[in-house]
Amino acid sequence: MGALRAADSAQVTRDGEEVGGHFFGQSSFAEYAIADERSLVVVPPDADLTVLAPLGCGVLTGFGSMWNVLDPGEGDTVAVYGTGAVGMAGLIAASLRSPAVLIAIDMVDSRLETARSLGATHTINAGSEDVAARIAEVTGGAGVKSSFDTTGNPGVARSALDAASTGGTVLVCGAPPPGTEIAVDIQGILTGKILRGVTMGDSNPAELIPQLIELHADGKLPLERFQQRYSIDEVQQAAEDMHRGVTVKPVIVF
Repeated sequence: MGALRAADSAQVTRDGEEVGGHFFGQSSFAEYAIADERSLVVVPPDADLTVLAPLGCGVLTGFGSMWNVLDPGEGDTVAVYGTGAVGMAGLIAASLRSPAVLIAIDMVDSRLETARSLGATHTINAGSEDVAARIAEVTGGAGVKSSFDTTGNPGVARSALDAASTGGTVLVCGAPPPGTEIAVDIQGILTGKILRGVTMGDSNPAELIPQLIELHADGKLPLERFQQRYSIDEVQQAAEDMHRGVTVKPVIVF
């Protein structure tokens, strides 16, 4: 089982030879896949690979972005915009640092309930609440020191920047279409606010993934809490459930 790109599209090559084309090199709907040895991470022989499946992308990105880049400290104020797999992983990473306030923002109540059970001190439903007003209420008007926007929505990023505290950082990791722009009020960032992007959580997978596996084994990274398994025949249902917020992270198994 495998696939190649269309004949007229760019192919992946190595040493001048074409190899099977793929996106991002992290997952596939095949029983076997080509991987560069530099991309391989050894896991314990008894590891449940189905549980660990999201570590290669979403969890690595979310956890690493919070752990390596935003790096919140005890007593800080943190907000996570979007509680999909990336946001949930970032929220768990933040909770391990014991911030004074940890806000989860989403439009799906079930996801917000999960976020609260994973460490969020406050939740905001962006579909039914005034996010800016609620953040001002929760922070006493001081704003958020560390904001993590996982939505890929430029309007959300702008709102996060407006709600940031003096010297606060908004970290963006969503991937909207090329050319998407975030409107920035120059006067609004003169107080030292920072808007920054991140890819894969600024992580070295060979170092962080084993740490994540250890955290999971210790019960500090409960991956099972936000993932749902689907058979390969249920792939369309999995996509629909994720789109509607029924499932945070679907995992396809053969």
